[in-house]
Amino acid sequence: MPQPSYAYACARLSALNKRLLEPQTVQRMAEGSLSDAMRALSDVRYGNLTDATEADAERMIEREMTDAMQEIREISPNPAITDLFLMQADVQNLKVLIKARLLNQSEPVFAPGGLYDKEALTEMVQTRQYQALPPIFTDALNKLEKQLEMRVEPRNISITLDRAYLAHALKETEKQPVFSHYFRSMADFDNVLTFLRLRAMGASIETLDEVILPEGGVTYRDLYGAYELSFDSLNRVLEKSVCREALLKGLNAMQRTGSIAEVEKARDNYLVSLLSSHKYETETIYPIVGYYLAKEREGKAVRLIMTAKRNHLPDSVIRERLVMLYGER
Repeated sequence: MPQPSYAYACARLSALNKRLLEPQTVQRMAEGSLSDAMRALSDVRYGNLTDATEADAERMIEREMTDAMQEIREISPNPAITDLFLMQADVQNLKVLIKARLLNQSEPVFAPGGLYDKEALTEMVQTRQYQALPPIFTDALNKLEKQLEMRVEPRNISITLDRAYLAHALKETEKQPVFSHYFRSMADFDNVLTFLRLRAMGASIETLDEVILPEGGVTYRDLYGAYELSFDSLNRVLEKSVCREALLKGLNAMQRTGSIAEVEKARDNYLVSLLSSHKYETETIYPIVGYYLAKEREGKAVRLIMTAKRNHLPDSVIRERLVMLYGER
């Protein structure tokens, strides 16, 4: 049986990390044809599906993520931390289930993994009973259900759950400096991204109040104050951010290319870097969480490449969106 010790976890991680896709493999997939990409996945037994075809790419990703999550739950000596990351799948599935209930959809598409089985989540949503979730989620979803009785606004479902997740994560990591930094950085990046998208759409400043997430280091007041000012004013807003340099790097790249994807890429790279710097430690939880992030990003890279190839999109789309794999420099 697995033992909840860092020595055991590190031994398992040593083998698991060898199964991660090499950056060279991902590069070959990005540069070749759809059949070349599929052949590369088959060669490394990605998803471990016998006789997989190009149509099985999503099943392969789901199998990889489900297996990775199961491994993490088995080896984690600190489930309070690893569960925060695995719970992202539950958040996605709650969004899907609530929207499916409102639209009378009978077969929602679930994200793989999570802490709660699909039947339990389905029962919660159908009965509108959320007591089994952490208190922050219970309170947020109870309020959401009351709102939905008066007005169905699909956007509020995602916003409510994203806010609850981040508030829960920030609360649970208050005394965990590395993970507190991680989630505060996530908050800053996502709030700045929301700020940029709303301005590009010409949305009113009041809209920002409706969709903003819990604060990291960048404050609501500062974002509101900069909303109708020049782009350069955002630099001053970022002075309080825990990830200021990474944010500025993304914003500078966005100004050069005109693509907000540069900020998203800077976010993903920075968040992974916070854990990858601890990759070889043997007595901390960081390498375990780092492995999960590596698998998550690996799946995103595979999905991006296979989708782009299947839809005959230009390679420039892949290059723009493809993010640094865990551990790559």
